[in-house]
Amino acid sequence: MRVKVLLELIGCEVELLHFSMIDDTVLKQQYDLVAASHGVPTSIIEELMNDFSQEHFLLLAPKAQRSDLLEHFSEINRLLPNAVVIYPFFANKEISTLLEGILELDSDNILKLPTVLLVDHCPDRLQKIAQNLKGAHIKTITADNMSFAMELIHEHSIDLLISDFTFEDGTGLELFIKLKSLQPESRCLLYTSKPDQVSMVAAIRQGVEDVLIKPIDDNGLLQSVHKLWQTELLKRHNSELVERLQSTVDALIEKDSLLRVIFKHTPDAIILFERCGKVIETNDACEQLFDKQHHEFESCSVFDFFDAPSITRIKEKITTLSKNRQFSCDLRMLKKDGNDIPLVGSFNEIDHHGEIALAGIFKNVTHLKEKEDLLLEAKDLLEEEVKARTAQLEHAKDVAEAANLSKSEFLANMSHELRTPMHSILSFARFGLDKVANNDLSKDKLNKYLSRIEQSGERLLSLLNNLLDLSKLDVGKFPFNPQKHNLSSIIKTSIDDVSGTALERNIAIRLIGFEKSILLDCDEEQINQIMRNLLGNALKFSEPASEIDIQLTMNNEMAEISVIDRGIGIPESELEKIFAKFEQSSKTNSGAGGTGLGLAICREFVALHQGTITARNNEYGGATILVKLPLRIDLPQHLANEDRSVKLN
Repeated sequence: MRVKVLLELIGCEVELLHFSMIDDTVLKQQYDLVAASHGVPTSIIEELMNDFSQEHFLLLAPKAQRSDLLEHFSEINRLLPNAVVIYPFFANKEISTLLEGILELDSDNILKLPTVLLVDHCPDRLQKIAQNLKGAHIKTITADNMSFAMELIHEHSIDLLISDFTFEDGTGLELFIKLKSLQPESRCLLYTSKPDQVSMVAAIRQGVEDVLIKPIDDNGLLQSVHKLWQTELLKRHNSELVERLQSTVDALIEKDSLLRVIFKHTPDAIILFERCGKVIETNDACEQLFDKQHHEFESCSVFDFFDAPSITRIKEKITTLSKNRQFSCDLRMLKKDGNDIPLVGSFNEIDHHGEIALAGIFKNVTHLKEKEDLLLEAKDLLEEEVKARTAQLEHAKDVAEAANLSKSEFLANMSHELRTPMHSILSFARFGLDKVANNDLSKDKLNKYLSRIEQSGERLLSLLNNLLDLSKLDVGKFPFNPQKHNLSSIIKTSIDDVSGTALERNIAIRLIGFEKSILLDCDEEQINQIMRNLLGNALKFSEPASEIDIQLTMNNEMAEISVIDRGIGIPESELEKIFAKFEQSSKTNSGAGGTGLGLAICREFVALHQGTITARNNEYGGATILVKLPLRIDLPQHLANEDRSVKLN
C-alpha cells in the first residue's frame, strides 16, 4: 500500500490486483512497472516474466522476522535477479528515488524550459544574450524598450523576465512589477553596471530573484537561469505534491470513515483477530451474537467461542494462508446453556499495522439449517411427485404420438377428398369445352357434365365448410346465438335437407316421440348442422331399402335425441374415439369416404349447448348416436368457458 501511494504521488496511474485476478486480459495491457509482493506464487511470476522484462519488475521483500516468507521470496528473487528490491526498512525518500530512477526512462520526464522575455536598450548586448539563451534551447522573446516589452507581455505567457535595470522610460524593476500584476507566476533577473543605483532590499521585496553585474558572463547567466528555474519547478512540483497528497489524505480519511461505519453497523458479526486468535476489534453485531459487552472481547481469543472441531478447522485453514488469502468453513458456536448455534465463517487475510491478521465474518444460519431439514423431509414426497409427473408426461407423449398419427392419416385422406372432387370438376369441364370446340352442343351431355361439376363442387364446398367450422371452434370464434326454438321443427328441417339422399337410397326416416313440442335454448343453425351430420352418416353407412329412426324424449329437463341406423355399427373400442378430430371408425375409413370431421364438429356444437353426445351399438347391428341437450343454457357458465377457451388459444 505504501508503494502504491508513493507511485500515485509522483503522478502514476496504479492498478492494484490480487494475483488470482491475473489472466490474459491483464497480461495484454501495457504497464511501465510491475510491483510484486512477497506472497505472489512463483507460477504467477513466471507468467508475468513472459510479458514484461526484469528491468520493469519491483519486488517487495517481507520483514526479516517472517522466516516462513523469506524462503518463498528467495525463490522469486532467483527468478528475477535483475529486478529492483524494496525492503521494509527503506524510507519513503529512498523508495521515491528508486521509483523515479525506473520511470524516468520515459521522455515525458525531460525538464521543461522557461519562456524568457529579454529586454535591453543596447542592441548588441540584446542580440548576444539572446543568442546565448537560444543556444541553450530556451525560448527567448526580445524587446529594446519598456513600451514594446509591455506589448509582448500582453501577447505571451512569460516564465522569466531578464532585463537591464535602466531605460529612458522607466526601470526594469517597474517592468517586472507590471508583469507580476498580469502574470503572478513569472520570475525576474535584473542586471546593471551600477550596483549602487539598485536597492537590493526593494528588488527582493518585489520578487526579483537576483541582480547580475555587467558585463554579463554567458555561463554565469545560464547558471543563474538554470538555478532559478530549477527552484521554481521544484516549488511548483512541491505544490502539486501537496495538493495531491492532501487529496489522497482526504480520500483515505473519507474511505476510512465509510469503512468504519460499514464495519460498525453491518448486521453480520465481524471480528478482527491475530493469527494466534487474540481479538483485535469487533463490531456491534458481535455483542448480540456472542452475548458479550464490547469491552469483554478485549481479553478474549476467537477460539473461545466455538467447539473443538470448529477450532481445529480454523487453525488448519490459517496454516495455509500463504496459499489461500481467504477461506470459509462451517462452525458451531457454544452457548452458556450448553446448546450450540450453526454459523458460517468467512475469513480474509488483512494487514494490521504491518502484521498479518484476519477478519472473520460470522453469519447465523439456523434458519437455513431448518429449511435444509424441511427440504430433506420433502425429498421423498418430491420424488413421488416427479414419478407421477413422469408417468403423466409419458401418457401425454403417447397421446401426442397417437394424435400425430391420426393427423397424418387425416392429411392422407384429405388429399384424396380434395383431389377427387377437384379432378371431377376439371375433367367434366374439359369434356364440356371439347364438346363446345367440336360444335357438339348436345343439351343432355352438357347438362350431365354441369351436374357432375355441381355435385363435385358441393362436395368440395361441404368439406371446406367443415374445415372452416372446426378451425373457428378451435379458436373460440364460432358464432353462438342461443334463442328459444322448437326442437321438433329443427329436426324436421334437417330431415328435409337430406331427403334427397334418403330417397335416392330408398331409406325411410321414421320420427318417434314428436307428438309434443319441445322448446329449448339453442342456436338453430348449429342444431340443424348437428342433425344433418348425424343423418348424413346414418344414410352413408346404412344398407339401401333400410330404415333410420329418430327418437325424441324428455328426461330431467334434458331433451334427448337418438339417431338409430341399421348400418355396419362401430367397434366397441372406438365408440369414444370417433368423436375426436381426424378420427374415423376402422369399419368406415377404408371405403365410405369422409374426413373424420363431422362427429368432431357435432361434439363441439353440443358442448357449446352444455350438452353431451355419445355412441353405442344397437340391437339392429347398426349404431345409435345419443344427443342430450339442456332446455336452458347457463349463460354465465358459457361465457366463462368461452373466456377460458380464448386464453388457452
